[in-house]
Amino acid sequence: MSVISVSKEELFSIMQYTNLVRVRFETDDVWTVLPILYASEDQVDVLVDASKTALIDDAGSKAVIKFQRKGYEYIINGHIDNKSTDAPVTVTIKYADAKKYYNLRKHIRFDVDMKSGIKERKNGINMNLNISEECKSPWKDAVVKNISKGGAMFISNAKLDYNATVDIKLNFDSSKEVITPAKILRVSDFENGQFGYGAQFIDMNKENRDILNAEISKYEEKYFKSLSTFREYKRTSDMRFDTKIAIFSSDIDESYDIRESLIKLGAENFDVINNFKFYFDYLTEEKPKLVIIDTGVLDDEVVDTVKNIKADFPDMKVQLILPIELMEEDILAALVNEDEILFKPLIYNEFEDRIIKYL
Repeated sequence: MSVISVSKEELFSIMQYTNLVRVRFETDDVWTVLPILYASEDQVDVLVDASKTALIDDAGSKAVIKFQRKGYEYIINGHIDNKSTDAPVTVTIKYADAKKYYNLRKHIRFDVDMKSGIKERKNGINMNLNISEECKSPWKDAVVKNISKGGAMFISNAKLDYNATVDIKLNFDSSKEVITPAKILRVSDFENGQFGYGAQFIDMNKENRDILNAEISKYEEKYFKSLSTFREYKRTSDMRFDTKIAIFSSDIDESYDIRESLIKLGAENFDVINNFKFYFDYLTEEKPKLVIIDTGVLDDEVVDTVKNIKADFPDMKVQLILPIELMEEDILAALVNEDEILFKPLIYNEFEDRIIKYL
């Protein structure tokens, strides 16, 4: 995994297009999703719900920020410089240093502290054991630190090799249990003889997949509730939008994830249109604040639609969503700005990050 130092200039530029970050304060063990109110070259102001303010120390205490942009995860180390006495609280975090690493993820990760167990499938008596066969190795203790629909990061005293196949036991707060094979894709040394592992779930059966999806949905619900602080803040400020959203999609089924995410964010006023030729009449009559163009191709019809909307409706915001394979298309630089395009598969919380400012 390649880690790259980030200059102040790059950080300032990238933060101008970032609306949501995860922050971990020195006195808290978990990451909290917080909205950005203002960002400069050396600091950022975030909005903190009243329920979290007791965990925030005074000026000087450490804080870590992370977010994703363009396939990179950015990690910013800093300290609290100031906090307001309002409710919700505005906290100013001064930057100390920033790094980024390539991290293209399809599924959002949720921070947990889950007691777990692992056993290696390709070791000793289980050498080359088929995934369908029961593994006889003893369980070893592990703690899952974050989880997604696609995999988990866990810490253990067990020494595992890169590409090793393991069984991992997930014990959820609901008392539900999932045991599934997983492949080790990342290995890190931790203190006190422990190791950190990034694992991808493989060959999960339907019963376990249904349990995992249901449990992840609970984490998602909690995550989206955390955005309510920003929405309530906007409702009591001059930032409020009466948001109508239009989704132009060449494949209605393909836009399902987009619609589902909008609903979770609290957006209730949107339409889906699959005939790009009627854009002018629709936009003239409905006057949406935001137009999302979700398409699998970048043909002449799509290009002309984007150009025409921007020319005919200059105050209307456009968000183009394309397959990542089209990232290098020459026409994109002239067609849209950096904050007007996202690439599928959407990673982490970047869709929510981009859309929340309109709601």
